[in-house]
Amino acid sequence: MGNGKNKGKSGYILGAIITLTILVIGVLSMVEGRIIFSPRIKILLNDEKNVTVEAFSDYKDAGATAKRGKTDCTDQIVTEGTVNTEKLGEYVITYSVTEKKHTYQAQRHVTVVDTTPPELTLSGETEMMVSSRKLYKEPGYTAMDQYDGDLTEQVTVQEEAGEDSYTLTYHVQDSSGNESTAERRLIIGDVVAPTIKLKGDDRVYLYKGTSYSEEGYTATDDLDGDVTDRVAVKGSVDGDKVGSYTLTYTVTDKAGNTASAERIVSVFSDNVGSSKRLYLTFDDGPSSEVTPRILDILKKNNAKATFFILNYSDANKEIVRRAINEGHTIAIHGYSHDYATIYASDETFMKNVYRLQDKLMADFGYEAKLVRFPGGSSNTISCDYNQGIISRMAKRLEQEGFTYFDWNISSGDAAGNTVSADVIYRNVTKGLFGEGNNVVLMHDTNYKTTTADALQDIIYYAKVNGYELLALTPDTRPCHHGIAN
Repeated sequence: MGNGKNKGKSGYILGAIITLTILVIGVLSMVEGRIIFSPRIKILLNDEKNVTVEAFSDYKDAGATAKRGKTDCTDQIVTEGTVNTEKLGEYVITYSVTEKKHTYQAQRHVTVVDTTPPELTLSGETEMMVSSRKLYKEPGYTAMDQYDGDLTEQVTVQEEAGEDSYTLTYHVQDSSGNESTAERRLIIGDVVAPTIKLKGDDRVYLYKGTSYSEEGYTATDDLDGDVTDRVAVKGSVDGDKVGSYTLTYTVTDKAGNTASAERIVSVFSDNVGSSKRLYLTFDDGPSSEVTPRILDILKKNNAKATFFILNYSDANKEIVRRAINEGHTIAIHGYSHDYATIYASDETFMKNVYRLQDKLMADFGYEAKLVRFPGGSSNTISCDYNQGIISRMAKRLEQEGFTYFDWNISSGDAAGNTVSADVIYRNVTKGLFGEGNNVVLMHDTNYKTTTADALQDIIYYAKVNGYELLALTPDTRPCHHGIAN
């Protein structure tokens, strides 16, 4: 009987405990806002927890997933934190899911590092031959780092001497300790030719009957010193014969390196009676309206002129023929006047000359030998397209039988299409300097009507003051500007 009572009592107690437990769970569930025994939310990273990325790389976070038991709740994840790959350091990305009052979290640690060495670049050759170490001139170098930027000023150079060479070692290190090196080898040997300097101009102009007098020269070598006495001069000048003469100066140092220079001596005969010579020149024609007006005025005054023409149309072909038949000089300004095209290369420039010369020969049997650079030989516009082209072409024109002319008096009509005839007249008449070759720049496009308006008064002034109006010829001493390119 006692055992039965005890069992009943124990059952009562167990039931009370169960009831109390259920009551506690219910209360806690109400407080927490969830069922105590419901599955916890698990946040799983899609990639490694600790990630290392290179500075300036494109970092794309792999993200995370979240589940409550078998239920996917990834869309509840809130991600906080960013990674700036342009700044070294450690970054934390936090993934959170909040349910009622409870928050579940996971974190990823991202470390931005710099393991890329600077880019060290040497200018010039990595193996160079120089006459001596003291004559070596550093071509330069640059050091650029993706993180630190320009490190050129931090480059150090160490030198190691060999029997007949030197090794230069360039070294640079960035703020992260990444290093770069480069080497340049200097081989000692005399490879530098002497330098010849001509006294006076490298182009000399003489009138027929004048004796040529050599102005002299000097020659120096980096190792041998003054070698002027070794200079050999080849060529001669006949001052009694019109033509172009080339004098070649050559010198060789002890190592066999040779240098040369040239001087061109041109002998001219203007073959005119007056010492006061006026050469009216007209650029950029022919035009259908202004050029005929100019030809009419020249014919009326029995005056000759020179026309530096561009390519002409079939309609203007007879205007060119008239100018030739009336004794004027037709000269080459160029088939085109487009700077970007004609100054693009040496060959395009010469093609621009020969193309117009060939057309004149085909149409009229006329050989044009005079040339004017578009913009004049002193123009600097050509520098934008080809460094040194004017200097090279001035020499080449002479070598190929042409003579180029600039001007020493400007009419000012290039300043615009509305320059008054009075201004053009004053510019020309005030510019005349008396004896010698007065070469006037004018234009005869259809826009230059005021140039034609001023022409008669200019011619009248010239005749009253004893000027002979002539056309340029290959025998006329050229008028040249100082070449600026």
